[in-house]
Amino acid sequence: MMHPKYLPFTEDQLQYHFAKVKKDGECSDSSRKHIQYYKKSLANYVDCPPREERKGKSLKFARKPCQVEKDEKFWTASCLMTVFYAKNRIHEFAQLLQSAYGNKPPLKGISSWHDCLKGELHLFFETNLPSPALYKEWLRENLHEQQFIPYIFDSDNGKKNLEGPTNVDAILLNEKNGFSVIIEAKVLSDISYQITYDVVRNQIARNIDVMLEGNDSLCFPLNKRDPDKTLFLLVTPQLFKDNPQSRLFGYKMDDYLTNPYSLQVDLPHRVECDWSVMSKRLGWLTWEDFKSVNRDCCNWIGGHPQGT
Repeated sequence: MMHPKYLPFTEDQLQYHFAKVKKDGECSDSSRKHIQYYKKSLANYVDCPPREERKGKSLKFARKPCQVEKDEKFWTASCLMTVFYAKNRIHEFAQLLQSAYGNKPPLKGISSWHDCLKGELHLFFETNLPSPALYKEWLRENLHEQQFIPYIFDSDNGKKNLEGPTNVDAILLNEKNGFSVIIEAKVLSDISYQITYDVVRNQIARNIDVMLEGNDSLCFPLNKRDPDKTLFLLVTPQLFKDNPQSRLFGYKMDDYLTNPYSLQVDLPHRVECDWSVMSKRLGWLTWEDFKSVNRDCCNWIGGHPQGT
């Protein structure tokens, strides 16, 4: 395994969880660059001093070598792969989804979580989903209202794409029925609000926007995702769900869930959405929720922080 605590899986297993990408019209393996990140971080972690040696030392002493301990990529891969490879993975995923969205899927044509999950499941990390053409057209027409800094506005100069692909932390996908869950994972960081050409666009709204768009041009099996059967899931520590006012994602999720029409404000180009229905497709789970379903998930969580 790559690491007994933070990534208890083999390199070959991890490699399987990066979707193929198109390059010069052909689908090719994208895993190498991703795998290198994990390997480099784990190589640094070898130099992470034991707990007793960190006490009283400056944060600078441990920040770089101990980065793995707060790295969202490691938390996401380790936790989701633990459920994905569990003997009862459909049951465990169903429990989690039920906690986030209710007893029945908020989707037309699917009556149970088991129906969502039965079939050929895929789990991918750090997947790029194209920015919706509808949004890019709208931004082109409304750029003067979304950006007011002269040098940024001037840099446009007729660019075809004012927003690149959205990198989603993880996506769970059933190739048989198109069901999927787009996952935004957080440990200590907040959602991004620094979108270059649209200063009021936030990361959750951006994820929801790409969720609503089909991806027929992407490599298999991402091209099988059905936007009408896709959910958005935020995963954070329980501490932030208990104290939502401490992060921007807390304010935005509360707004989207309790006042669905706030979605219309943040996605003004989508004029035909039923926002009260759309709001039900948004969910918030915690890393602790994963651990309650599978005790091998996030085994660094619980009580006081454990040693390396």
